[in-house]
Amino acid sequence: MRAGLEAVAAVAGLKSFIPLQTRVGIATGLVVVGDLIGSGEAQERGIIGETPNLAARLQGVAEPNMVVLAESTRRLLGHLFELQDLGTREFKGIGGAVPVWAALRPSSAESRFDALHGGRLTALIGREEELELLLRRWSKAKTGEGQVVLLSGEAGIGKSRLTVALLESVASEPHTRLRYFCSPQHTDSAFHPINKQMERAASFAHDDTPRARLDKLDMLLARTSTSVEDVALLAEMLSLPSDGRFPALDLSPQQRRQRTLDALISQIEVLTRSSPVLMIFEDVHWIDPTSQEVLGRIVHRIATLRVLLMVTFRSEFEPPWIGHPHVTALTINRLGQREVDAMIDQVAGNNVLPANIRQDIIERTDGVPLFVEEMTTTVLEAANQAAAEHTVAAVPSPSPAVPASLHASLMARLDRLGPAKEVAQIGAAIGREFSHALLAAVVRNTETELEMALDRLIEAGLLFRQGLPPLATYLFKHALVQDVAYGTLLRASRQALHGRIANTLEKDFSEVIEVQPELLARHCAEAGLEEQAIRYWRAAGEKAVRRASNREAITHFRQALARNEKQSSEIDRSLAELAILSQLGPALMSVHGWSAPEVGVVFERAEHLARELESSIDLAPPLAGLWLFHTARGQFSRAEEITEELFHIAHTLQHADIQLQAHHCAWPICWFRGALSEAKAHADAGIALYDEVRHAKHRYLYLGHDPAVCALSIKSVLQWLLGHPIQGQQSERDAIDLARRLRHAPSLAHALWFVCQAQVARSDAAAVVNTASELLALSEEHGLPQTRATALAYLGWPWAKAPTSIAAYDFLRMAARCTIGSAYETIYA
Repeated sequence: MRAGLEAVAAVAGLKSFIPLQTRVGIATGLVVVGDLIGSGEAQERGIIGETPNLAARLQGVAEPNMVVLAESTRRLLGHLFELQDLGTREFKGIGGAVPVWAALRPSSAESRFDALHGGRLTALIGREEELELLLRRWSKAKTGEGQVVLLSGEAGIGKSRLTVALLESVASEPHTRLRYFCSPQHTDSAFHPINKQMERAASFAHDDTPRARLDKLDMLLARTSTSVEDVALLAEMLSLPSDGRFPALDLSPQQRRQRTLDALISQIEVLTRSSPVLMIFEDVHWIDPTSQEVLGRIVHRIATLRVLLMVTFRSEFEPPWIGHPHVTALTINRLGQREVDAMIDQVAGNNVLPANIRQDIIERTDGVPLFVEEMTTTVLEAANQAAAEHTVAAVPSPSPAVPASLHASLMARLDRLGPAKEVAQIGAAIGREFSHALLAAVVRNTETELEMALDRLIEAGLLFRQGLPPLATYLFKHALVQDVAYGTLLRASRQALHGRIANTLEKDFSEVIEVQPELLARHCAEAGLEEQAIRYWRAAGEKAVRRASNREAITHFRQALARNEKQSSEIDRSLAELAILSQLGPALMSVHGWSAPEVGVVFERAEHLARELESSIDLAPPLAGLWLFHTARGQFSRAEEITEELFHIAHTLQHADIQLQAHHCAWPICWFRGALSEAKAHADAGIALYDEVRHAKHRYLYLGHDPAVCALSIKSVLQWLLGHPIQGQQSERDAIDLARRLRHAPSLAHALWFVCQAQVARSDAAAVVNTASELLALSEEHGLPQTRATALAYLGWPWAKAPTSIAAYDFLRMAARCTIGSAYETIYA
């Protein structure tokens, strides 16, 4: 259908002396395919049957530049396209009146459910009050009083159905609809629901080139992006390589992350200027940490915007947004017996169910709508009453383990599907949502067999499809359906299947590996391919670190550690563990702080492994991490011991890089114990060893900032204290200039921190306010809590000399609140 519409548009756009027009007829059904006939571009296979005859007849009645289709095709399309009813026609050779439809354009359906679920939904029963509340919140949101509704309930209780009811209720009103779906397979994939929504909105196809995707993204964002930089950041978020159309973004990972979050919020703000916005985040119990941070920002920002944000989740999720005046929590309860009875009638239609079977359904489904719908459908599919009674009896009575009460019903439905059951199992192993292209590459069926199996699953209501093969994507009706299909696989079959999926992804889907290495890691892990799983978990962690998604990085590195325990070779296991821990430690510091207990545990384990392996060169990074851990806790004696060992390793190996880091640890220690000249000597020695290019990676591997910036910064204070204020001010400028040139936010924050100290020592209040203000803005932009507390403390210092010091105390209290209960509390005490 899409090809027909695009062909009409393409021909109409051709430049010709005579206007060209196109007519297209489409019918769907079985045909007999013959031999190739013709030659060259005119070569085609001969096809025989009623279907091609009907298509030709439809083409004959089409108006110029029109696509006309048969009823058989219309049924398959669902609501994917906007259609016009042309009535019925009589055709020669075709028995009876034939309903005829004209395709106008693709529909505006945005979600995975809208296009194919709409016509198959059971009527909304027993949720009138909940829907009325949602509509009241929508009315408030339209006036500029942004609203958030937190919709919770157990699996199968009807959260998605109520969401669809709201969408149907407001469909005739002008508004912008944004839907985001979280996934159990992507709980650690940064921005996953946001990326998928943007890909759907931009109409990305599996076989699109990166350039084509950038073109589509450009068109999508043309109306809402406030700057070219925003588009570049969102393209990068989608892992699209720049083709030179955007300016180079010379930003640190933290800065990229912050600007990307800002760009996403800006998109929503711009959308609300033209119409109210209805945002829906579904299944947030599976949300990744970065998307949850975005969602949290949206919750706070929309209070004064024309936005209704609806967030759905299972009962076990604890939303952190309750308590705000514009946030409403709504819990969906189970249906009563009267509502269940009405739902059975809806599903059964004109079919009459015996009273004993109806009562059994009511008792065993325990008021959960999905269970009612599925068990009733299963009973209707039974061959006779005895089979129906057997089906119902196989389902256990209500129990706390709700999913178990649906298992037998779904199992029975899958068993009746024959070969389609295997396709359902493979799809379930891939995930809740999967593409036709990947499924076709994994299954061993022919394309015809595959499409027949998929059609059976769709007809059974277990699977939804969006788009047409080979560009289609599929979604299990509910996560519980996927769970049951996956659970029918034996352990050995399951492992082999994940191996086939992993092999297919590696061989044919490189773009998936680039964007989501954690997806391949998960399949490798399930297949028992430990080395590959470790490699891809580490790749996922490294990708997350580059995007400053450190919480996701921690999860990926811990997954790599878990798989590493299964390696048989002890030496390989220890080497891999040491490498992973060296990556995990800095990520933990970024999230939990320098002195967090888990930071110490990781670096101590890395230290132990390096000593066990007798690898002095690998011992240096964990020792440096432990130095910062103990220094932040005020344990200077242990920090001094580590510094001495680093000097010993550097001397033994004659390793200049480790010697630089030994000096890096030494100059603060000497300063802390008042050995100012000795501290300056270490700073000078470090500066002499430093090479800007060679030591670029040190700011990530050691102590989290650039060693030369640190040396120049501390030297500026030391020179003032030693009576050389002019040289000290030059060192200040050198430190700031280097940090700005490196474009590394933590290094610049480190330099500004020490400049504040020097300015306090000079009693230059105006300069302190300027520097501390810049430090505060930088720290807030990049999420640096330790230097944010420092900035607040220094902003309070000029007020300490005032007749009343209330303002000074206010700043100090704010600084203290930044650190109390955190891993920075000791160093700021």
